[in-house]
Amino acid sequence: MTPLEFETRIVEWARQQPDVKALILGGSRAQGSTVDKMADWDFHLITTHPQKYFRTSWLTQIATLWCANSELTPRGVIKVSAVFEDGLEADFVPLKYWQMKLVYWGMQHPEWASLMPSRLRRGILESRSFLVGSGYRVLIGGQEWESRLAVLKIHWQGNQISAMEFDRHVSAFWQKAVWVVKKIVRPEPRSAIHWLHKLLVDHVYTLLAEEARLAGRAARPEARKAEKWLDARRLAQTEIETSLDQRVLARALLSQMTLFEEVCRSVADSRNFALPDYSAVAGWLRQELTKLLSEP
Repeated sequence: MTPLEFETRIVEWARQQPDVKALILGGSRAQGSTVDKMADWDFHLITTHPQKYFRTSWLTQIATLWCANSELTPRGVIKVSAVFEDGLEADFVPLKYWQMKLVYWGMQHPEWASLMPSRLRRGILESRSFLVGSGYRVLIGGQEWESRLAVLKIHWQGNQISAMEFDRHVSAFWQKAVWVVKKIVRPEPRSAIHWLHKLLVDHVYTLLAEEARLAGRAARPEARKAEKWLDARRLAQTEIETSLDQRVLARALLSQMTLFEEVCRSVADSRNFALPDYSAVAGWLRQELTKLLSEP
């Protein structure tokens, strides 16, 4: 099954569902022939009955299904992810029809953003995050939805992290870094690697994305497409090697700490955030890691 045949099957299936009012493809697959052959398909499935699609059994109507998963995302929506024959992968986010009409109506009025309910503003910013920059195609919905999505051209202030969120990421990084050092020293290298990567994704990349947005680049969560929105210096700094070797793990954590400190200062200066003083814990961490690296 070719990618075109696969996409056609999805569209044909959606057209047969009376409750589906629009099917919008976002991400790299929306860009047509220039797409990476390994790219998946990312859909907003706009329906009057989204709960019908919260499970995975309906996916077998599209093509031979290898595996599927339905989960609540950090954004508070259900995402249904499926792998079909030949490794073709698609993500579907079922969204309520009337709510998405409201989202695109509200998107016309950024001047009212401060007056909007938080859930509406969040829906607007997340819809824009999904579609702006990556492109989109309206596969079902016609001119009605083409007109709605035209409001994506209207400028909105990005979804910046708050001072409270900044403090939480900073404190969590240093607390978990202590945990990683102990895992390295014991040694529990597999657990250390696990927590090193969680530190990088959960905290370092969150602030790297904020730094990139402040510089006018279209950053994405979970380090997605990071190669496109990190600058050359940050790309080099995130080339952090890990292995089961204690010294390699120690150097990796030291590199993460230096990177995190730099990004924290950058974001704090740009946003006028107070930067908490974690020099004591940072000093202890460096002392323990240096001792480990100096051992024969």
